Amino acid sequence: MQKIIIDCGPGIDDALAIFLALASCEDIEVLGLTCVKGNVPVEKTYLNAQRICAAAGRLDIPVLRGIPRPILAQADLMATVHGKDGLGDIGLSVPGHFPETGTTAVDFILEQVEKHPGDVVLCAIGPMTNVAVALLFDPLLGQKLHSVAFMGGAAYCAGNMNDHAEFNFMVDPHAAEIVLQSGARLVMFGLDVTHQTRIEDSLLSGLRQNGNACSDLAARMLSAYALGDRHLHDPCVIAWLIDPTLFSGVQSEVRVVTEAGPDFGRSLARPDPQGNCRVITGVDQDRLVSLLLSRLAELP
Repeated sequence: MQKIIIDCGPGIDDALAIFLALASCEDIEVLGLTCVKGNVPVEKTYLNAQRICAAAGRLDIPVLRGIPRPILAQADLMATVHGKDGLGDIGLSVPGHFPETGTTAVDFILEQVEKHPGDVVLCAIGPMTNVAVALLFDPLLGQKLHSVAFMGGAAYCAGNMNDHAEFNFMVDPHAAEIVLQSGARLVMFGLDVTHQTRIEDSLLSGLRQNGNACSDLAARMLSAYALGDRHLHDPCVIAWLIDPTLFSGVQSEVRVVTEAGPDFGRSLARPDPQGNCRVITGVDQDRLVSLLLSRLAELP
């Protein structure tokens, strides 16, 4: 049983990743969701994480509000493909009561790693501001974690914000660089692999045929998302935890450009058996879709 913290900025593909994790309780124990400014401001990502947990019937999962802006980058970069509310504007209901924890995302990360040394996988599927600040508070945190599996960057391919940069890295490249230099075991799910995934009609119809509320919500959100982005970015991180044989990759040395200019947010990577990061570069799309459909069918 892998203990994980999902650091996220929901976001439709974040929502699907969270559903997948919550549906996989025999493989994964979700310690909590820590929220960051990502596709929409943190006030919305925090609320969206609550909405997703409530839809899955998991009001027991702690949801923590995180840092509202990047460490040094400008705070105005947003994604439009997720709709105004971040979840496709499908009218997902707000829980009437969600337990408040009284702590912050960074404090929660530090507390849980101290409680479970060597066991926690930080699944960072948004900009890595919370993770980086936690590392700044505790420079040994990287060694205390089991690993950091993150969605971000474009190691050996083009970006999605320009010719070079990927969204999560471009929102907060300084945070990404702190994580990459942390000494933690790192697994990178960048556009190299996520652009090989596809939101196809067969996935949407399969979700509808599951016949449960969460699968229907996922189909509605993905239908809206696919109008602007047809790739299953964030669920790859959780799918890898469940079945790493779905993926292949190459050990690499990865850094991020943090200086202002046309390369701001760009991933710099080269294959290196002693490198700081395992860059995932391949995925079995059919098996990934089968996993998503079978697991989401287990939710309410």
